[in-house]
Amino acid sequence: MARVKHLVILDSFKLLQIKFPYIHWPLGWNKICTLLERCTHDIQVTAIQWQKPPDSWVKINTDGSALNNPGRIEAGGILRNQNGELILAFSVPLGQGTNNQAEIEAANFGLAWCMQLNYRNVILEVDSQLLADWFNSRAAVPWTILTQL
Repeated sequence: MARVKHLVILDSFKLLQIKFPYIHWPLGWNKICTLLERCTHDIQVTAIQWQKPPDSWVKINTDGSALNNPGRIEAGGILRNQNGELILAFSVPLGQGTNNQAEIEAANFGLAWCMQLNYRNVILEVDSQLLADWFNSRAAVPWTILTQL
């Protein structure tokens, strides 16, 4: 564990030197390295299981991906009926954008297909808490993507 921590500190040190060359060596770096050594990361594992939608409903699960943020973005999703049977699956390149744009476009693309296939009782599941908060008006939507929702 100590070796792993040491390698993380060295990599972080190199990154910080490149990103912040104006911090004078060695005084500033020693303090930063000491702070980094004290950092901890709590890992929480949550088991999640897909559940079928109620009778006469469909469920669409979507996800967006950005290789960099911003960078090349893509969207994907899967639509299933109340028996869990596949109705539609999609994967589509979206060009350039952010991870949040990819999440929004994935949901929009999936919901548009639901409408086109004449499904009106639709449950949308996403893995983006921010997107869920935007849809449920629990967070302010940035003006730059407001028209996408």
